[in-house]
Amino acid sequence: MHRASPAAPTALTRRPSLGKGSDQFVKEGGETHTFDRMNNSFISMASIGDFDPLNASIPATKVEITVSCRNLLDRDTFSKSDPICVLYTQGMGNKEWREFGRTEVIDNTLNPDFVRKFILDYFFEERQNLRFDLYDVDSKSANLSKHDFLGQAHCTLGEVVGSLGSRSEKSLG
Repeated sequence: MHRASPAAPTALTRRPSLGKGSDQFVKEGGETHTFDRMNNSFISMASIGDFDPLNASIPATKVEITVSCRNLLDRDTFSKSDPICVLYTQGMGNKEWREFGRTEVIDNTLNPDFVRKFILDYFFEERQNLRFDLYDVDSKSANLSKHDFLGQAHCTLGEVVGSLGSRSEKSLG
């Protein structure tokens, strides 16, 4: 059986008061502690030694993407196309494209300004590949193979964020 031995006394140096109700003390090793006089206890504060880079979250910024198209192909016989845009993102390790989301369908137009926006996390130092596929919707089916493919455009999220006015234009391939 192990017994806890009493901790060795620690030398603390008092810093000037932080304001009403608290004092700051520094241990010999440079560790800082704040004493709350109201509760008669030390306040737990993180120090640089507590930082674990392997378990820290990667800072991200939310980015909102709006899609507009001009002069799309007209695949309908008696009217104009009914376009939808599908956004795919590429996985970091496996390079597999995954559907991220879809815009609404806009009926009878070759120049859609989609209302539904895509909101993505932007990681500054990571390459985030995006692919925009456009289809002419011909039925109520969610299966994209049932619709006419109009084209696709590729870019990175960094290209969009870093472009003039955060606006990027791409031709469909």
